[in-house]
Amino acid sequence: MPDTTPLAVCFGEGMVALVAATAGPLEECRTFHRSLAGAEWNTAIALASAGIRTAVVSRVGDDGFGRFLTAELRAHRVDDSAVEVDSDAPTGLYVKELSAREDGAVDGTMHYYRAGSAAAAVSPQTLTTPGASALLTEATLVHTSGITPALSDSALAAQEALFAERRPDRLLSFDLNWRPALWRGREAEGRRIVSDFASRADVVFCTRPDAEVAFGTSDPKQIRALIPGPRHLLVTDARGAVAFDGNDVAESEALEAPVVETIGAGDAFAAGFLAGILTGLSLTGSLARGHRIATRALVSTRDHVD
Repeated sequence: MPDTTPLAVCFGEGMVALVAATAGPLEECRTFHRSLAGAEWNTAIALASAGIRTAVVSRVGDDGFGRFLTAELRAHRVDDSAVEVDSDAPTGLYVKELSAREDGAVDGTMHYYRAGSAAAAVSPQTLTTPGASALLTEATLVHTSGITPALSDSALAAQEALFAERRPDRLLSFDLNWRPALWRGREAEGRRIVSDFASRADVVFCTRPDAEVAFGTSDPKQIRALIPGPRHLLVTDARGAVAFDGNDVAESEALEAPVVETIGAGDAFAAGFLAGILTGLSLTGSLARGHRIATRALVSTRDHVD
């Protein structure tokens, strides 16, 4: 019998993160730890950890880093059957530089090496391969972000194709994820693009700083007035979240938890909230699930939950 449980499909770039083993300038760091990264891939792993059937649609290079990434997906019970392998372009990566804070945690600074990556060549054709097409046809939810359309013209076209094929039985989830380096020199275009995708999604996540850049305000009520279309809108910061479900509003505080580093917590929060709505939880219940999973991303310098 076919599996009738909800299926979440995440579309975006996976990267290898080389994380400095110790805090300090890169020129002084001799050892790095390798891990999986990429906003949509982090969300996929967190969704799978929450018991949601999850798959990724993307591309990697025909190299050791690409094979590592797909192996990591499988190890975390994420379907990698629609991850294409590019025989020419490399897998993207970034190096995370750590700096110590007085409270014992660390701040991470990312240095990206993703130009010309295999994932930057995603296109509308990527979505029509047999593997991707089968997953997208079955998907209950498709999750992507503002990173993907910034990668290349073909990636923008692919995301546009996803949003153009609206279905009443499939939710579109969009995380603003503003990346200044990807939009440098074309900021106005980037704000227009991410605002347009946000307005057409069913579920939208944005941090207050990202919202300030994209919408000109970080006030949740003003953001809601600007993008009234999505059923769910979540505006987050380190203190907690404000969530809208239609006209209903709920606020929640972040859970007290040990913090090693915060990168990836937003992806985990999104996964927890999405897992909540996919399994029929209330708005407040979905928020609580988001916060619980987010705490699991705070306890290491990896970007994803275990």
